[in-house]
Amino acid sequence: MGVYRSLYIHVPFCAGGKCDYCAFASQGHSSAEERRRYLEKLSQEFQRFAPECQPLRSIFMGGGTPSALSPEELSFLLSEIRRNFTLEADCEWTSEANPDSLTSEKLRAMLSGGVNRLSLGVQSFQKEIRNRIGRRGALENLESIVQEARELGLRRLNLDLIYAVPGETLEQWREDLKRAVALSPDHLSCYSLILEEGTPLAKRLLPEDDDDALFLDCWRHNDEYLAQFGFQRYEISNFAKVGCHCRHNDEIWHGQTYLGCGPAAVSFDGSSRRANPSSLADWLRDVPPEVDELPPQARRREILAFGMRTVAGWNWDDMREVTGFTRDEVLAIPEVQELSRDGLVQWDEEAFRPTAQGLLFNDRILEAIILS
Repeated sequence: MGVYRSLYIHVPFCAGGKCDYCAFASQGHSSAEERRRYLEKLSQEFQRFAPECQPLRSIFMGGGTPSALSPEELSFLLSEIRRNFTLEADCEWTSEANPDSLTSEKLRAMLSGGVNRLSLGVQSFQKEIRNRIGRRGALENLESIVQEARELGLRRLNLDLIYAVPGETLEQWREDLKRAVALSPDHLSCYSLILEEGTPLAKRLLPEDDDDALFLDCWRHNDEYLAQFGFQRYEISNFAKVGCHCRHNDEIWHGQTYLGCGPAAVSFDGSSRRANPSSLADWLRDVPPEVDELPPQARRREILAFGMRTVAGWNWDDMREVTGFTRDEVLAIPEVQELSRDGLVQWDEEAFRPTAQGLLFNDRILEAIILS
């Protein structure tokens, strides 16, 4: 039986330039020849690793942005996935897209090709905020794209948003949430701005430009406002209506296996991670991936820690099955007891989970469990 339960595909292209805050492995422009070579190599990678996969429970196409590909290129990519892999009947198939580069033709290619969950990179509805963070593109066709996607039978919709931008006000963030909810998504990813080293935005702004008070106000407002519309936080930055969690990410946070294809893509087989070279040129010329191997006990702790990114944390039975830790073993870890005394983790007969404060200061939980 195969090892991998899910598939991640990295599309390293953006349309119209790379955004100033982005530190992902991507390039702002691409030629038809670059994309042809990318798709050809990707097909070869599919053929090589498909035998190691179980019927896929989820597929996630990210980047960059898949909507930087042409309709014909998207159709080819999707057909190669279906040709090489077996999918479970209810496989969740997500594709990221930017509203400005997602045309009607590309949308139709995605949905007819198997995509049933769309994740649109909005970041902010407000031109002032978009300009401040160097967000490329525009949102003129966002509402029409969402409406057309619904008419074509799209099952699931996520919007990505960024908050706590230096100089932003809580009122501006409230307006972004209001406009996002008006589009009737079933999932929202709300990320606080991180100044990634080496990005143009980090060179313009200083760490001291971060506004902790704004971040906390926005964080609390997210829960209070979104709950009115049926959204509940289920992970540090993710909110969903009932039954609409992102399966792909939820399972990765809880230690499930996944195959990563494309430059910069990471695979996890349950014990070791394999990271493809981040450079498109290196990946095309078969530079070997970097392998991250840890002693079994260290890997178990890592998996345990990442599950604590979620509101649900770990069901004791699932935790034992995936990590090998029993309840008594986890509660005997001195650092876990210290986290409990500090009000960051809690447990009962059913589960081990972070507190609301533990989600807010999740790095402390990760460091304590992983490094203990």
